[in-house]
Amino acid sequence: MKLALLDDHKLFTISVANLLLSNQDIELVETYNEPLKFIMNLKAKKYDIIILDILLPEMNGMDVLVEIKKQLIDSKVIILTSIIEVPTLKMTLRNGANGFLCKDCTCEELFEAIESVLRDDIYVSKSLRKSFLKNTISNEKSIYELSPREKEVLKYICDGKTIKEIAYMMELSYHTVQSYQKNIMRKFNVNRSADLIVFAIKNGLYNSHNHIN
Repeated sequence: MKLALLDDHKLFTISVANLLLSNQDIELVETYNEPLKFIMNLKAKKYDIIILDILLPEMNGMDVLVEIKKQLIDSKVIILTSIIEVPTLKMTLRNGANGFLCKDCTCEELFEAIESVLRDDIYVSKSLRKSFLKNTISNEKSIYELSPREKEVLKYICDGKTIKEIAYMMELSYHTVQSYQKNIMRKFNVNRSADLIVFAIKNGLYNSHNHIN
């Protein structure tokens, strides 16, 4: 596995590089302290993962991230920064970052993030997950608002019931329940029942006690 590390603090990059090289799966870590120099070398290099800071000289890490995606570089990108604001986290994810770590993370979490993004998962720093979820739900509250009937339909869907079974239990027509389902999916921007269930669980809208929040 080949990695690139971009941060303007030389001692920090050396320390993190040495830490990364302690992992037997990592064969190379190239460090950069200047964004422009990094971008000039980007096309010629084929990194599996790029780790970069947000606060950089010449151009900020967000611009570097955008440039990486613009050049269609097929590397995973992990942001490693001292900025612990949820809006910054959300912006990096929207711009194509695969992971976001705070600089106060542990060595174990850094390697956990690397393994996660290599599996094509999105990794969010443990210290930010709770506030990230709360912020996301708060900002999209209007989308998540369901009528009492929609909540009941969603509960049954998450319980694994079919549209026909739900219609029977709620004493509604098949088409009415189907209409409720379509409306819920539209609000949550998903296209399949399986995705709807995953979305509801991940966003705390459904829990193991069969309650819709």
